Amino acid sequence: MKPELKSLLIADHVYVDSVTNKKIVAGVFHEMYFTRRKEVEQTNTETGKVKINVAPGGMQASSPFAYIALTEVKGQQEFELRYVRLKDDKQFFGTTFQVDCPDPLVVVEVVLALPILPANEPGVHALELLWNQEPLGSCRITVREKREGEAENE
Repeated sequence: MKPELKSLLIADHVYVDSVTNKKIVAGVFHEMYFTRRKEVEQTNTETGKVKINVAPGGMQASSPFAYIALTEVKGQQEFELRYVRLKDDKQFFGTTFQVDCPDPLVVVEVVLALPILPANEPGVHALELLWNQEPLGSCRITVREKREGEAENE
């Protein structure tokens, strides 16, 4: 029986309540912005002082989390989670994990810490979940360039 993907989210963090075991998914996103870095340092020849250009804060996601909810999982099953660029299907990272569930009616929740997502050129990426090499679903991430002085929702 093929597992059914109920939810696949990418978020800044997933907290687990220690009393109820409920998952608190915080900062769900599907867009990232980047700015092209200017010259890292400039030296003023008159004063000899070095000016370092620092990118504005909040422009790069740190290590996010994946929240996955599955049902119809019977027994021990192996899954693959991978992050790919859609234009050429280049895989940036991937991992496998196992779920063991005796009851296929139960919803199984999985929380995985992810590495920093690449965001240095515009394009569309996807976090894809596979079972037996078969796609169960994906979560798309659009990477956009943010130019100086431009608001994020322009």
